[in-house]
Amino acid sequence: MLDPIIRRARVAGTSAGGAIGQHLAGMPLLGSTVERLGRYDDNLKGWALMLPWLAWASAFLIFPFVFALYLSFHEWAIVSPETPFVGLDHYVDLFTSDLFYQLLGNTLYFFAVNVPSQILSALAVAVLLDRVVRGRAFYMAGYFVPYVTSGVVVAVVFKRLYAPDGMLNQWLAVVGGRIDFLGSETFAMPAIAMMVSWKFVGYYAIIFLANLQSIPENVYESAALDGANEWEQFRHITLPLLNPSILVVVILSTITAFQIFTEPFIMTSGGPNGATETFVLVIYRTAFSYLEMGYASTVGVVLAAIIFVVSYVERNYVEQEVSA
Repeated sequence: MLDPIIRRARVAGTSAGGAIGQHLAGMPLLGSTVERLGRYDDNLKGWALMLPWLAWASAFLIFPFVFALYLSFHEWAIVSPETPFVGLDHYVDLFTSDLFYQLLGNTLYFFAVNVPSQILSALAVAVLLDRVVRGRAFYMAGYFVPYVTSGVVVAVVFKRLYAPDGMLNQWLAVVGGRIDFLGSETFAMPAIAMMVSWKFVGYYAIIFLANLQSIPENVYESAALDGANEWEQFRHITLPLLNPSILVVVILSTITAFQIFTEPFIMTSGGPNGATETFVLVIYRTAFSYLEMGYASTVGVVLAAIIFVVSYVERNYVEQEVSA
């Protein structure tokens, strides 16, 4: 039943690619250059279309990473032109320090709380919005507002909400309770994770909703005629067809979890007792407070490797589990 849908999706993607190519071909300078190259070799035409992105990626992705990799084997204090070679000393210092395992534990804890809550909340919101007929755009905008709001502003607002005399504790005082959200090693990271989930749920819900609205209605009608209830339709039709958007959301939320910086920096400065210390926070402090660019680059390279490995594992796991 799903094969015809997949084939139509591929045809639509091919058509979209052709439309983009026609649009670019209509541009005066780029279009004429691409068309001339295409007369000789389609591969040259493809490379010509990729050149703008390759230039951007080289300047803002490839070069910074290569330079960081270079610095990880050197000592550099920014203010000094000298960069003495230290070999693997930075990596040895990082992997033999308690700091690395504290950062890894904090990040994995944030990941375990934040990513599932984001995905489940965003999927629930998307399913509800998909059923709304009137006022859908209004509700979509409402859920999307937190995402486009500055992270600093959101962090400051929630810092006040989580304060000992903040609104949340005022509500808890009614039932005789009180929680030191940001001053407790137990509650600080979950409090930040819930805030980040609230901020991003609208963005991921839009991704899920776009995918949901692309699923043909006749697929559900056929399943209903075969006796499938709503849960069976969701499990065997909706989830497999949401596989692309689920994979995107999982990887994006994972990257966000491992690169968390603004919220702990504004709300706790890595405290209490390092309970909310993160990789990026340490990179920032090491590089710009202690001027140890070599060690900061080492932490950055290791973080990039961790994100790559986790994302690769997630991709394989999600594709197998959701498609099963």
